[in-house]
Amino acid sequence: MENNKLSTGLTVWLWIIFVLNILATIGGIVVALGASVVAASLGLGAIYVVLCFISVILQVVITVSIGILLFAHKKIGLVLIFALAALGFIVSMVTYAIAAQLSAGNIVKAIILAIIVPGITYLLAKNDIANGTIA
Repeated sequence: MENNKLSTGLTVWLWIIFVLNILATIGGIVVALGASVVAASLGLGAIYVVLCFISVILQVVITVSIGILLFAHKKIGLVLIFALAALGFIVSMVTYAIAAQLSAGNIVKAIILAIIVPGITYLLAKNDIANGTIA
């Protein structure tokens, strides 16, 4: 028998990361717009601005993926979260390297976003996948 309601833990977790990703997207837009204005004066170049806008696009698509999992209960949302987290890690590392901000703190932050968040999502979702709630 197919259940159409996600487990409480998964629902709470998805709402938390959904809201945080919306806020991160807004922050990313501000950074990208700011970077487009001051990148040349800081010596960062056009590639930094492009990477900022790519990060914003990734945030939007990740937020949509979380929404697909949260509202439509589709497994493709989870698959996209994994794929985009890996891509986001790569973009973050390149951006940090270009901006000379490749510090241990930024690397740890990127690892958390790329591994821990999708990992927790999977661990909370696996029972819902098994019982057919997420198809």
